[in-house]
Amino acid sequence: MIFLFSFLLLSYPFKAWAAKGSTGLLTLFRYGGIWMWILLVLSVMALTFIIEKFASFYISKINSKEFQNIHKALDSKDVALDGKDHKGCAFHILRQSLRSKTKEEFEKNFERAVSIQVNHLGRGLNLLATIGNVAPLLGFLGTVAGMITAFGNIAAADEVSARLVAGGIYTALTTTAFGLVIAIPSIALYNYFVHRIDNFVADMEKVADTILDKNLIKA
Repeated sequence: MIFLFSFLLLSYPFKAWAAKGSTGLLTLFRYGGIWMWILLVLSVMALTFIIEKFASFYISKINSKEFQNIHKALDSKDVALDGKDHKGCAFHILRQSLRSKTKEEFEKNFERAVSIQVNHLGRGLNLLATIGNVAPLLGFLGTVAGMITAFGNIAAADEVSARLVAGGIYTALTTTAFGLVIAIPSIALYNYFVHRIDNFVADMEKVADTILDKNLIKA
């Protein structure tokens, strides 16, 4: 999807450059050579992890409404946290932790359960960040390789025209453009997911403080 978006975004300027005929997506892909195949693989990997992360957050029901329901349940001292509104990973963590007999045991079980959930939510994020960092570098590497070829053709040509120079450089820059288009959403969504996880941990810490302040765990 990210790579397809790249094609659609960059096909217009390539069409404007082409003097004869139209430059289709497959032709645009061929301009970048082997580097475009590597970027395609990275794009598919990034898309896979992005979909998986959105699904994980949706299934875990991590949102502000869930924590509002938690605080309402704690205000009413609904220690069991059962009912149709008491669903999601946060409620599951609390139900497991509130079985503790002492405050010390509660804190230990609570931290362990939160840590397990954070590890689950953060799975694959390092790879997404790596793709976001590597994609533009691979694109730039492809551009350098293309520039070497372009200048080699210029050196071998008897007559150097502006079209020969501009066309070779323009083609070489294709991989950098695609690398950036892949990297930008990858890095942006990585930061978004990290922000969601940080907010989840902060909200869970507030819930734990509320439980201890209300003495819902008997020491």
